[in-house]
Amino acid sequence: MATVVQVLCVPHDPTLPGVAARAADAPEPLRRTLGHFHTLRTRLAEARPDVLVVASGDHFNQWFYDNMPTFSIGKAVRARGPFPHEEELFGVGAYDTALEGDVARHLLRQGLRRGIDFSYSDDFLLDHGFTVPLTFLRPEQDLPVVPIFTNVMAPPVPPGRRFYELGAAVVEMIEAHPADLRVAVIASGHLSNAIGSPAMADFVTRPEQPWDRRVWDQITRGDTDTLVAESSYEALAKVGSGTPGFLDYVFALGAVGGDVPHYARKVASTFGPPAGFLAWDTATGAAGVAS
Repeated sequence: MATVVQVLCVPHDPTLPGVAARAADAPEPLRRTLGHFHTLRTRLAEARPDVLVVASGDHFNQWFYDNMPTFSIGKAVRARGPFPHEEELFGVGAYDTALEGDVARHLLRQGLRRGIDFSYSDDFLLDHGFTVPLTFLRPEQDLPVVPIFTNVMAPPVPPGRRFYELGAAVVEMIEAHPADLRVAVIASGHLSNAIGSPAMADFVTRPEQPWDRRVWDQITRGDTDTLVAESSYEALAKVGSGTPGFLDYVFALGAVGGDVPHYARKVASTFGPPAGFLAWDTATGAAGVAS
C-alpha cells in the first residue's frame, strides 16, 4: 500500500528564483526565506518519496472566470512549466518532469466514489504556483508529479472546510493505492497577500497583518477548527486580494488531520509578502512540535 511520508506547505512568490540567483546580495530576510526552502528540500530528500502530489492554484494563466474548475487533476504523460511570460518577467526557470498517471487516475476514480467530482486535463502547463516550489524543493526534476489545481481565485470558491476535507480525502485515497509507493504532499499558497490590488505594497510599511499572527498561532497551537471555520474566500479576500491562496494551506492541514507541524517558520519583512513554511514528517504520525 502507498504511504504519505511527508506534507509540506511553502510559498510560491515568483520573484524568489531571481532572489536565489543573486543570493549573496539579497537582504537578510530573503536569505532566511531561501534557507527555509533549503531546509525543507533536505527534509524532503530524507523522506525518500517516489511521487510528489502538489496542490496549488492556477493564477488565471490557463483558466479564467469563464472556465474555472474547482479541483482538477493533471494526468498527462509529463508536466512542465511555467508559462513563457513568467520566465520572461520573473526569471522563473523551466521545470519538466514525468507525471505519475496511475496515481492521478486512482485519485480520479476514488474521488468519484467519495463524491468528489474532480475535473481532469491532459493539456495543461504548470504555472509558478507549482514550478517555484518544485524548483526549490526538488530541483533534480527526477520525481513524477501529480498536480492538483485548486480554485482560489474565481468566486464561487469552496470554503475552508471543503479544502480541509479534500486534503484528508486525498491522503486516504493515496494510502488506498495498492502499489508500494512513498508519497510526499506539497501545498503551495499564501499568507496575507494583495498582489495586483492597490494594497499590493503594504508590506513595505506593515510586514505582516494581525491576521498573519493569528493564523500562525492557530496553526502552531493546533487550533484547526477555528482556523478552518474562519477561512472563507470572502473573509480571506478582505485581508488581501491574494490571501485566499491560504486555502491551499488549509488543504495541507486536512492532509495531516490538523496536527501541529514538526517545522514552522514565518518570515515577515519589508522585502515581500509574509512567507510561511510548514512540514509534517508523516501525515499519519503523532502531532509534532513547531521547531
